[in-house]
Amino acid sequence: MRVLDERLIEVKSLINKGDLGAALALAGRIDDPYWRDYALRWVAEAYAQENPGKALEVAGKIATESLRDEVFRDLSYIFSKNWMFKPAIEASKKIRSEFVRKKALKAVSAMLARAIVEKGSAGMSLSELGLDEGDIEVLKPLPPGISLKNGKLMPGAELLRMKGEFRNAVVSQNEVAKVAPPKPSVKPLEPQLGGYLVGYFKLIADLANAEELQYWASLVGEPLRSRLLEDLGLIYLKSGNFEKAAEIYEKASRVSQLGFLLALKCLENGDAKRAVEFAEKIADPVKRVVLLEEMLRRGFLDEELARKVLTPKSDYVLARLLKFFAFELLEESKMRNDSELRELSKRIFDLGVKIQREYEARLF
Repeated sequence: MRVLDERLIEVKSLINKGDLGAALALAGRIDDPYWRDYALRWVAEAYAQENPGKALEVAGKIATESLRDEVFRDLSYIFSKNWMFKPAIEASKKIRSEFVRKKALKAVSAMLARAIVEKGSAGMSLSELGLDEGDIEVLKPLPPGISLKNGKLMPGAELLRMKGEFRNAVVSQNEVAKVAPPKPSVKPLEPQLGGYLVGYFKLIADLANAEELQYWASLVGEPLRSRLLEDLGLIYLKSGNFEKAAEIYEKASRVSQLGFLLALKCLENGDAKRAVEFAEKIADPVKRVVLLEEMLRRGFLDEELARKVLTPKSDYVLARLLKFFAFELLEESKMRNDSELRELSKRIFDLGVKIQREYEARLF
């Protein structure tokens, strides 16, 4: 088992203080190559904002190839997000893994397209971006809707033009808009462009880019809006920000996985009532069944809450499912010789019998 080198903590502390030179020197003195590589990764990423060349130099000192590729990939993301496309391309070209390199270049290409959109219909010259035609060759194929004309990258698709104009709309401080500005009309997406956008949205979700997801979710309609909001909510939930994830949940119309995970978290905290509220937007019936089982296992045997979680068309279905869970728990209690689990099994079975008898009584 590897023992953590305490100098890693010192490296992180120096980075936090902004003393990157000292952090780099200390990282180089770490004997274990595994921990030295991780320290160099932190230093390289810290240099990325202020000194791209130094960041690339430090990343190149990482001995482990797979980790070095990851760092060059991350640097390409950081550079391109800050419109530093030349070093972003340089970072991508240093990646040895073909799969990782292509993924990095695709991300750079996507962010370049975003920059063109932000600029507007006039496009951007290669010199303005610090690029030359050789760099563009590396990025080809360019995203649908972006083309190179006379040394300028131009937005060509209706969707891309719409995004830039929509976001940059301004109302003078001395004027009051009498009516809300009309929503831009969007032509149906070409299959190629639609595929590009889906891939791009997946990429920014994989990168946990909350700002970018929020931006696009504010522009698109359903069902894509809910999909992006769900990805955004999952990012907040994984980072431990439950309330922010819950806030995103409220804004979306259908967020099955997010609702499921929020509900499970509530059950862990002993709040079955709020868990049921989050179950409302779960579209997957399997997730609802799993949630009901988890609720029962934790001893929440409330008839109305069970109905709201499962939303069965008939109480007969709910009754049969409760009795099924009861038998499953009974078998488990026998294997584990667990008297508490056996008692819980009996209570669930009794609830199932009660609901079934009331259902049958209403039939006659």
